[in-house]
Amino acid sequence: MKDLLEEVNNNPRYGLEFISSVDLNRIEGVDFRDEILARVYSEEVQIIAIDLKNEKVEPILPHLYNLIFSQVKFIDMYKVYEDIFDKVPLSLVRYNWFLENISTESRVTYDILKRMMDIALSFVGGIISLIFYPFVFLAIKIDDGGSIYFEQKRVGKNNKIIRTLKFRSMTEHREEDGIAKEATVTRVGNFLRKTRIDELPQLWSVLKGDLSMIGPRPEIPTLVKYYESEISYYNVRHLLKPGLSGWAQLYHTDPPKINADAEKTRCKLSYDLYYIKNRSFMLDLKIALKTVKALLSRSGT
Repeated sequence: MKDLLEEVNNNPRYGLEFISSVDLNRIEGVDFRDEILARVYSEEVQIIAIDLKNEKVEPILPHLYNLIFSQVKFIDMYKVYEDIFDKVPLSLVRYNWFLENISTESRVTYDILKRMMDIALSFVGGIISLIFYPFVFLAIKIDDGGSIYFEQKRVGKNNKIIRTLKFRSMTEHREEDGIAKEATVTRVGNFLRKTRIDELPQLWSVLKGDLSMIGPRPEIPTLVKYYESEISYYNVRHLLKPGLSGWAQLYHTDPPKINADAEKTRCKLSYDLYYIKNRSFMLDLKIALKTVKALLSRSGT
């Protein structure tokens, strides 16, 4: 509610303003007729955003029903939040939300189109990317003389462990449970990361079928185990094949880095859930085009 109030009331482009909010956890101490209904009528409220899935809303439903005859429109709080923030409000979702919105049922047309896009883009991209390989090899060897590639275990679809390959962008280092220790980004590695060239070898994983071009980013097994114990519903993101780019990569401006960060990952999950719920070929195409745009703008800075 607080996020909606601040966003909508501080941006005139929405064409509406929230005048008040009611915490359903404290609804028992509120005189709904005198404190809420009276204000609705006096200020000629036209729209009420409400969480109808909350069981605590039941006692006030008769009052809300009568507002229909006063031409008051009710909108789903989940939907308005998703439309404005492009993510799912984790504070509102419960098990029933997943039963209503998440399905593992095969979508034949979408699955075929998605796989065709993966094969076409990864094959063409992989062939073109071969041009960069000699230059990357040479740059890494001149920079610190270490290994060219960096291989790491990640969690794929249905919790299957997959191996991802990147051009090495960090100094040679030791790992504990898949997490880099005492490592720093090299000079060449910094450039490879900014341009995303370090991820070019993963195109072959897409062609193989371990990854997709679009989907939730694959995570390190140790971090997955930690996040599943700290964040409700985290394992849902593993219903889909992970991707090189995704909704969260475009819209989550402060992603977690190497070390575990439950709060940032919780926010990232809200974007992943939005994608899982709304996934379609058109949404994948939109993400792909936005990713290309972001890469081109980044390379131009």
